[in-house]
Amino acid sequence: MEAYDLFDKTLTVSEANGLIHDTVEEMFYDLSIEGEISGFRPASSGHWYFTLKDSAAAIDVAVFRSAQISMMIPKNGDLVVAKGSLSYYTKSGKLTFIVREMKKKGDGLLMEIIEKRKAYYRSLGYFDENIKKPIPEEIKKLGVVTSATGAAIRDILNVTKRRAPSLDIILFPASVQGDGAADEIALRIRQANNFEACTVLIVGRGGGSQEDLAAFSEPEVIEAIHDSAIPVISAVGHEIDWPISDFVADKRAPTPSAAAEIVTETIFRRKERLDKTLIFSTAMMKEKVSDASSRLTACLHRLSEMEKKILKYKSRIPSTEDLRRMLLLRVQNAETRLAYSQESIEESFKAQLDDANLSLEKTKKAIDDCLAAAAEKAKTRLLLAEREINHSIGKMLREKEAELKSAIKENEALSPLAVLRRGYSVTTDENGKIIRRTKDATLGKTIRTRLSDGMITSVVKEG
Repeated sequence: MEAYDLFDKTLTVSEANGLIHDTVEEMFYDLSIEGEISGFRPASSGHWYFTLKDSAAAIDVAVFRSAQISMMIPKNGDLVVAKGSLSYYTKSGKLTFIVREMKKKGDGLLMEIIEKRKAYYRSLGYFDENIKKPIPEEIKKLGVVTSATGAAIRDILNVTKRRAPSLDIILFPASVQGDGAADEIALRIRQANNFEACTVLIVGRGGGSQEDLAAFSEPEVIEAIHDSAIPVISAVGHEIDWPISDFVADKRAPTPSAAAEIVTETIFRRKERLDKTLIFSTAMMKEKVSDASSRLTACLHRLSEMEKKILKYKSRIPSTEDLRRMLLLRVQNAETRLAYSQESIEESFKAQLDDANLSLEKTKKAIDDCLAAAAEKAKTRLLLAEREINHSIGKMLREKEAELKSAIKENEALSPLAVLRRGYSVTTDENGKIIRRTKDATLGKTIRTRLSDGMITSVVKEG
């Protein structure tokens, strides 16, 4: 719809709002607005909604979740510079400023400078991991560059006193904020290196605003940390604070107390092991002393009992002469008993031998009688068996002989020779084929006639 048509036309609300929507979103797409945050209310969706105002006016603002990555969380009363586009919602006729970028006024310029400086030193390789020096496990002296009156040195001293009370600490006092702070911090770092005063150097301070921590992002401090031959731990602010010193240092600690824990870790672990070893050794020593004391008491008791027995039997111990006579008498008694025992053994052995011979004779006679009786019984059984076998064989032979004669008679009755003996004959040709009809005997053919007592050969002349 052309602009000159609006004067002569009545618009609906939808048409008017649509026209305003198109105009606003086409013309106001990249604005920077400065103002104070009021009525900040984060939604469950993750988006932020608030009002941006000054002394005379206000505008509704929305920050979508996807745009919040590079922003700090705002709070009511913050003075900010927001960059974005105007959006007009046609259904309700509401105008909203959609913010893509937002910075606190005052911190914005400082953060921009720090980010540019960070990119520069990153391009020089100051942040590369391969150039960072390892923190030694054995730390003889700890150097600390910080304010002599600040909370950082108190936190470090409290941690080291608890975890490694024997660790030597050298304080290199320096201003940690304001004009000239960066130069002082860099000077102390270089002094520590020039005198080789310590094994590890903690450079840091407590938390604060971006302006308070700015000294640790200055080129003087960055260069001094980078050039340090002593390993440097940067411990500036709180967990959320990341000045450039954290990136260039050999190790970053979220707080000064955490840095103190890092450098005392080996000593603390060794102290723990020594304490445990001492407790264990003391317990073992007490146990061994107690055991040795018990054994000593037992030995003394047994010694006392032994002394009592010695005193009791001392009067009963004979002299050497008495012992000699006693031994001689015992030997004589033993010889006598041995002689008697020898005679007794011989007599007993002879009696046992006679008994054994007599028993052997009786046993031999009994065996002979038994064998003779057994032989007689076996002979009788053998004769009976022989008779039974002969009778059985004779009966079997007679039965077989009768069977044979019967078979012979049957065979003779069935034999062709028996037929021939009754006057019959059998005529065959030269090949032994039986001639049954006259036509089989042709003229001139040789035939053979089998009789009971022999063979006749003929030649056919008539037929």
